[in-house]
Amino acid sequence: MRYELFLAKRYALSRRSQNFITVISIISSIGIAVGVAALIAVLSVFNGFSTVVTDILIRFDPHIRISAVRNDSTDVAVIPDAAKLLPKIVDAVHAERAAATIRSKAVMVHYTLPRVAVINGIDENNSITNVADHVEAGEMKLDDEGIVVGQSLADNLALAVGDTVQLFSPVGIEQVLTEPVQPKNIPLIVRGIFVANNREYDALYAFANMKVVRTLLDLPPESATHIELKLHDIAGSTDAKNALESLLPKEQYTIETWYDLHRDLYEVMQLERWIAYFILILIVAVASFSIFSALTMTVYEKQRDIGLLLALGAERTHIRRIYYYQGFITGAIGIIVGCLLGLGIVVAQQQFHFFALDTSVYIIPALPVELRWTDFLFVSLGATILITLTSLVPSRKAARVEPAEALRWE
Repeated sequence: MRYELFLAKRYALSRRSQNFITVISIISSIGIAVGVAALIAVLSVFNGFSTVVTDILIRFDPHIRISAVRNDSTDVAVIPDAAKLLPKIVDAVHAERAAATIRSKAVMVHYTLPRVAVINGIDENNSITNVADHVEAGEMKLDDEGIVVGQSLADNLALAVGDTVQLFSPVGIEQVLTEPVQPKNIPLIVRGIFVANNREYDALYAFANMKVVRTLLDLPPESATHIELKLHDIAGSTDAKNALESLLPKEQYTIETWYDLHRDLYEVMQLERWIAYFILILIVAVASFSIFSALTMTVYEKQRDIGLLLALGAERTHIRRIYYYQGFITGAIGIIVGCLLGLGIVVAQQQFHFFALDTSVYIIPALPVELRWTDFLFVSLGATILITLTSLVPSRKAARVEPAEALRWE
């Protein structure tokens, strides 16, 4: 063992004298441990919420959505050869499932209550969405007269299973506004009501047969507005998007991953995550300044030892390393303890749900947490950088001690 590390360990871990400097070092390690544990716990909560949000969204949204680029001459952007495109797209990205869909806004009217809704035309036998698993009332029956609506949408329109709702088409709306003609509309019977546990979907989404939606929008047979894909692994969405962009002309198609569909939401969540990281790292910064104070006082206390080492032939770089290592050891103890403490908190929450949530208000029973090794890496790296910076000044100050001055009165 190099003597610099030996002396650093002796200064940092010695129990012979419980003086004020030792107390500051202990407090510094505790502060770093608390900061690191808090960071890991908070970042794990962000991870948990992100996973919960993603799970909810991809129940109804695809991993990749291919949309037709709208032409100014048409009311609805259409993929005319969707059935022919499907095999090529599946082969290009090795998708697990693929389906053509029709999506458009329409006005739903029940009695005198109108609401704008997003009508999704799907093939019940070949669909990406698993809305059937979330039907709470009625059944997922999309025949030529059936429609399934979200719970909040049903409440706003005073709909129940078996009621008839009128769908008004957005196609030709300019003519309706300028001429005394009635917009195209279709009566449909509510076959089921689903609960997506997503406020937007429950309040806006409705599902109907593709043929019905084509008729409502005056679309050609076998056409679609979107092609949706489910991949074997959601992590491969970006690679699949890149492969499809090289296959399909950009001027005709827009390709979006599940992240692109909700980019604003995920960017806000990521911003909140970084803000929490920088706020909580201040705890580690304060503890690091305590290390700075302890090292500075140690330099003054050990000036005789420093002078003696220099007189015996020690190089100034070795003196610098002694105090740098001392600060690093003090900080490393705090980082290791903090990582273990954070790990224990997260695992305990996963197993015992200490922070429970009201299931009548929230869709999850307890505060969600998820461990990621990258969190441990970034938290430890950030703490190490702060400790390194605060150890530099005292270690350099120790290296500048003059042996003659330090040993003058010895």
